[in-house]
Amino acid sequence: MPDKERMRLGAIILAGGRSARMGRPKEALPFGGAPLLTRIAQALAPGCDPVVVVARDAAQELPPLPANALRAHDDVAGRGPLAGLAAGLRRLLAVPGFEPDDAAFVVACDHPFVDAGFARFLADRLGDADAALPEVGGRPEPLCAVYRLRCLPRVDALLAAGNAGPSALADGRAARVGEAALRDFDPALRALRDVDTAADYDAARREERR
Repeated sequence: MPDKERMRLGAIILAGGRSARMGRPKEALPFGGAPLLTRIAQALAPGCDPVVVVARDAAQELPPLPANALRAHDDVAGRGPLAGLAAGLRRLLAVPGFEPDDAAFVVACDHPFVDAGFARFLADRLGDADAALPEVGGRPEPLCAVYRLRCLPRVDALLAAGNAGPSALADGRAARVGEAALRDFDPALRALRDVDTAADYDAARREERR
């Protein structure tokens, strides 16, 4: 079993989506006095080093990022979050000292309430699994989860087979973190909240101001 006390934990923020349902780039939405992507990267930086932000291509403009942040982009734009995950894992494996048994907290750029504490909470539940995925109502959350870097060959194989969905990684090699354990740490499950639509965004901003 990998030694979790020695395991390094980075973060991968997927910021390459087109934000079609929102109607404007999610990564640039104001939230808590900063662009949403900036806020998420800053919240993860204390416990995840480095933070890798995956854009859809080299030309995509991103908001300001923390000093420990690295940038990557999809090998081929438009292939969905699994391609972004592959690019992020590949970038972390190129960081000196990172090994296949190290891990990354992976999250889409529309989760305004995630932080380093939640990332570490999931990482502590990896055991010897390839991934640790939150599961609520029997549904895994593959875009707010922890993956070992050794998942990269599987991700590449899924992409080569034409599978663009990260839910394919929610199999027997993944540890499921159930709702009871999640609520013990995060009673309102705020870390799992995303902002797909303008209504979601407005509701999250109201909650953030309380």
